[in-house]
Amino acid sequence: MLKSSWRARAVAGALAMTLCACSPALNWRTVGLGSLRFSLPCKPDQAQRDVPLGGTSRALEMRGCEADGALFAISRVVLDRPEEAAELVQAWRTAALAALQAAPAAVEDVAAPHHRKLPDVQAVAWLRAKGREPQGSEVQAQLGWLVVGREVFHLAVYAPHLVPSAVAPLMTDIDRPQ
Repeated sequence: MLKSSWRARAVAGALAMTLCACSPALNWRTVGLGSLRFSLPCKPDQAQRDVPLGGTSRALEMRGCEADGALFAISRVVLDRPEEAAELVQAWRTAALAALQAAPAAVEDVAAPHHRKLPDVQAVAWLRAKGREPQGSEVQAQLGWLVVGREVFHLAVYAPHLVPSAVAPLMTDIDRPQ
């Protein structure tokens, strides 16, 4: 009887280890922010704070999480006037690259994905950059900014090495809440 109990525990333990080994590092889910929905690979934390952007303090809403060694984040600012979008995106881009400590030679503009399902979404800036984390270690980033009416969204993935298959869902799997 003792032998049977030991075997049952051993089989249960092996099964549990097998199931854990099969669980994906990136568990994609849909997350809403403002008028859009995005894919994130983990359960996001949420925050809201005022930040200086474009010479003005603005309310910034964020969703983000860490998975498989990468940080995935979505942020949103609501503008008073849609005409402010281009200036805000430029200020946000400058601030993001400064925080990343990215040298100009380490910044590469990339083609923005086309969001066929959302003709009113304008992808206004898309780039990859290499820089440093605040602790000093090297980091790569893919950053994008979308404008929808008065909303400006910032999408970001930071990792020691970007993997396109891990970056693509956040940057392309975007739609509207049903």
